[in-house]
Amino acid sequence: MSDSTFLYDPLGPQGARRIRWISVVIAVLGLGLAVALLRRLQGQGHLDPQDWAILADPDTGVPQTLWRGYLATLRAALLAMVLAVGAGLALAVGRMSPIPPVRTIVGAVVELLRGVPLLLLMLFAALGLPRLGVELSLLQVVVLALVAYNSAVLCEIFRSGIAAVGRGQREAAAALGVHPAVVFWRVLLPQAIPAMLPVLVSQLVILLKDTSLGYIIGYTELLRSGRSLVEYYGSQYSLQLYLGAAALYVVTNIALSLVAHRLTGRTRGRRGPLVPRMLTEEETIR
Repeated sequence: MSDSTFLYDPLGPQGARRIRWISVVIAVLGLGLAVALLRRLQGQGHLDPQDWAILADPDTGVPQTLWRGYLATLRAALLAMVLAVGAGLALAVGRMSPIPPVRTIVGAVVELLRGVPLLLLMLFAALGLPRLGVELSLLQVVVLALVAYNSAVLCEIFRSGIAAVGRGQREAAAALGVHPAVVFWRVLLPQAIPAMLPVLVSQLVILLKDTSLGYIIGYTELLRSGRSLVEYYGSQYSLQLYLGAAALYVVTNIALSLVAHRLTGRTRGRRGPLVPRMLTEEETIR
């Protein structure tokens, strides 16, 4: 498999030049909008350092409250990420099963979960499951809804990435008598993961931001913590408090993207052209 992503073809020289010019224009426009916004904020007195000091003053309780909300967001996001990746991979295996009834059932489940809005899933977990005798904590409700929705999306990402691996890989392994399960785990998946990482990270970033929907059911995550501080200190600090919460989201997402970028580089560096290692006799079922 080449280093190009399976979602689009690599750009030619003319396309690359066009993208560079478009990037320059967008950067200039963005800089102009940023300058205009800062001038407007300055004119309205929103850039007074004393107003922004509330974000770092421990006597106000603002840093502590935002930090607790941030930890709650990370707790829900990390749990949901791990479970959603595992569930998404299991669903992808089901969708690629050679057994038609399994493919049909798993496909129906995936389409159902993808078609229902995440907020509706969260409300059902919070309000509907208790009527069925299933009592969950707020954290469990948020995690369950995030896993249910994102596992279906990740399933399609895994399936697309594995399907992008050259068909000759499967045929060569089948000619050697390798069991299909071994082909999936030792041949197809290791080659597909490096190409899927950018898309996977994008979806995990969306998952992290979607934890803010826990605000609807009363889960005290970062957004709800910021909102409670605005209600306590008044609207004069709303810009500072909301931007402080937004900054934590942005920093976390950037860190997640950087980690994924480094993992992608290491994976490709170790595997070279992404050719899997030879299977041992114990791993080959004749």
